[in-house]
Amino acid sequence: MFVVCMLSMYMEDPTKQHLLAVKRVLRYLKCTLSYGIWYKKQGGEDNLVGYTDSDYARDSDDRKSTSGYIFFLGGGAVSWPSKKKPVVTLSTTEAEFVVVAYCAAQAVWLRRILTSIGWESSIE
Repeated sequence: MFVVCMLSMYMEDPTKQHLLAVKRVLRYLKCTLSYGIWYKKQGGEDNLVGYTDSDYARDSDDRKSTSGYIFFLGGGAVSWPSKKKPVVTLSTTEAEFVVVAYCAAQAVWLRRILTSIGWESSIE
């Protein structure tokens, strides 16, 4: 997903290098069609666990940060966006706080869904 987001930033004026990168992504996808995510309930892995990361002003045109988070449940990923943020942050710390706020909202939403289906877990 992250690679697709990065490549899509150059759709307006792509170069030969961008086309080669797209072809490489497509070859990778073709060779990994049988891959998947396995979900198993294992001791101690039934909690919802989330991680975040953000860069600071990666896009030199608009100075916006790209950030993302990932949540694991039962040893498998259940939610993992990566996006350019709609706001301009003034520091690395602020960029991290923005992604943590998005991640916290997603954690609350995921926990509500899990509770509604009878899955009792804590958030880490």
